[in-house]
Amino acid sequence: MGKGHFELELPADWGLVETGEYFEGQVHEDLKSTYSIRNAKGAQMAVLSTGIEYYAHGEPPMTQVHNEIVDFSDKAINGQSYVFATSKGSTGTSISLAMGKKNQLEVADALPWVFSPSDSSSATFYRVIEDDEQLTGVDPSLTEIARAKAYAKTPEYRQLKSVMLSMREIKKFTAPPLGEASTAPDSCVGAKYSYDLGNSQLSCDEAKAFLQRLLQERPSTGGVEIMGVGACMLAWEDAPGFCLVESTGGRFDFSVR
Repeated sequence: MGKGHFELELPADWGLVETGEYFEGQVHEDLKSTYSIRNAKGAQMAVLSTGIEYYAHGEPPMTQVHNEIVDFSDKAINGQSYVFATSKGSTGTSISLAMGKKNQLEVADALPWVFSPSDSSSATFYRVIEDDEQLTGVDPSLTEIARAKAYAKTPEYRQLKSVMLSMREIKKFTAPPLGEASTAPDSCVGAKYSYDLGNSQLSCDEAKAFLQRLLQERPSTGGVEIMGVGACMLAWEDAPGFCLVESTGGRFDFSVR
């Protein structure tokens, strides 16, 4: 899967179906794929999408939302985490490979589904459990954390966890540069950030305006996206951020001054 770059171990009666459905963040054609993992009855157990632009960082934001962690495995895949949690509010219940430490995931606005299976690309691997979904082996009268804890004791859950934790890279992938070389100056400095314009083909003022526009949106899980414009991952004091510019196909980095 992932066009020969990754593999999973599935139960004998489970299947892997390539859906052909993609989203904007899957930019690496040599790695891009989306799969539906299905159990013996054909029910979707999880979704795996590969070929996403590499997220060098992406710790979840600290908020007032409290997640109940049902099951957690730190450093499960390439230093990322496996997490099964329920949330107060609209974020629901999810099982995923994700960025973040346990204490961060407990207070994340939404459970982050992006993880890094290799050094040059990212992926999403998750299952969302809807409130009205009948879970195999779980009393339908149970709700919220009691329902999640009951599901965690079922053979189906143990199978799903095993599948997620079995993912491994079997062929190295090197991300190609995006877009063409920029004709703008290499770097510049703003009031809060310093900019490496890279291959974005933007001027310094254009990069500043691009980032400001994106930051006006409410970032989630360390990043923000506007369809038809692009996406940015936030910068921290010890790690740079970056923006993907849809109009040019390029990218620029920025750091906290």
